[in-house]
Amino acid sequence: MNTLWLNVLVILILGAVFILSSWYISRKVSTADDYISGNGKLGVAFGTTSLLAFWVTGNTIMAAPEAAYGMGVIGAIAYSFLGGVAVVAFSPLGKRIHEVIPNGKTVGDFFRYRFDKKNYIFFLVMCFIYVFGLLMTQGIGGGLLLEQVFSIPYELAVALTFVIVIIYATMGGFSSVTGIAFFQVMLIFLVVIIVPPIVYFSTGVSPIYEGMLEFAPEKLDLFLPAGILFMFAGAILGIGEVFMDNTFWQRAYAVRKDSIVKIFSLAGIGWFFVPLAVATLAFIAIGTNQAPEQINQVAPYIAEIYGGKFVSWVFLVGVWSALASTIAAILNALVSLVLNDVYKHINPQADDKKKLKIGRALTIAIGILALVLSLPKMLTMLQMLIFLGVINAAFVFPIIYGLFWKKLHSNTSFLAAILAIIFGYIVYYTVGSLQGVVASGWISFLVCWIGSIVKPADYDWEILRKVGKPQ
Repeated sequence: MNTLWLNVLVILILGAVFILSSWYISRKVSTADDYISGNGKLGVAFGTTSLLAFWVTGNTIMAAPEAAYGMGVIGAIAYSFLGGVAVVAFSPLGKRIHEVIPNGKTVGDFFRYRFDKKNYIFFLVMCFIYVFGLLMTQGIGGGLLLEQVFSIPYELAVALTFVIVIIYATMGGFSSVTGIAFFQVMLIFLVVIIVPPIVYFSTGVSPIYEGMLEFAPEKLDLFLPAGILFMFAGAILGIGEVFMDNTFWQRAYAVRKDSIVKIFSLAGIGWFFVPLAVATLAFIAIGTNQAPEQINQVAPYIAEIYGGKFVSWVFLVGVWSALASTIAAILNALVSLVLNDVYKHINPQADDKKKLKIGRALTIAIGILALVLSLPKMLTMLQMLIFLGVINAAFVFPIIYGLFWKKLHSNTSFLAAILAIIFGYIVYYTVGSLQGVVASGWISFLVCWIGSIVKPADYDWEILRKVGKPQ
């Protein structure tokens, strides 16, 4: 058996473990609610690992070094700032979600009953666009990783990753995704704990520092303008992604109310160190004046050169686990959104058995569509993340104001999101991509703030508290 097929076998074995675990977990899944939000409340351990398994993505492992390669030390810090701050910031939001909409199932429940139909439909459309974009980044990341480090053809790598995830995510839905996440996080942390130290032991720290001084001294500057811009734009981008993403709302509903702040805070702090650790691999590429064929391959490229076969295998197992866990979580979150916020209104008479069957069929259909859309290499992972960030930033303040302030009117929320996206993309294409994210966030804030003063509403919180409540 040649090296290519040995490498494929490694992925198949790991995938088989995930599938068998999912089969075992799925035996307890008997209702559509189990499939959407699980059959119990998650504690601190499983709640935190579930969040980490989703939030430590292909972007985290591949795009963090890309940011560090392009912007140096401040790029690495800024990328870590991006996701860590966002998850911690969701803590008070999650607590508020439990207070005002305790029986909700998706972020769609909030938009449907807090605002009006036009807000609800517009949000769902934008959310679907965002989720498919995020799915594509994970598919692209998986394909590039397996192609670069293990010489598996890109198309085969993408298909392999999606097919395995589709199978195990279809079986048990949310229960399978969160159950397997605990073990996936352990594999992910192997990369953080093992890969950078071994690589730096091979190269030495001083030679890399001296090489950076020689070849790119500006990348040691902690006040590099591009990096500072990325830090602030990244915080807006990350917060928008977290606040808008149904995956986080699912976990907010699924964890115990008394543990929610602790779970999201621990996950945010834990996440911070993952991209920071792997981003340091980019410093080796800078300090040795080496460049991969594609910039978002810098981490596996350096790991392969300086770590040897063992490090390459560890990198593969850990990063592929991150990709698989994130794709599975996104798939389940999107299916939950469609099942709870679209299908339920198309066929309100469907019984639970029918909805569970539709949920599994949707997982397969959406997964296959995402697979197909991931095959073209359109943008790098970081570029796609920033492009989607304009949409994410537009919904930050409608969500914050909508959860905490009864004076936000539905028309104001709609206008804020529309204007933020339009002007955000105008700035994105005319001034700069990061500036577009910042512009989107600021416009969203200003319209919500001024609109609530000019035309205040008087929303009744009891409307949200009755959502999903047994009659």
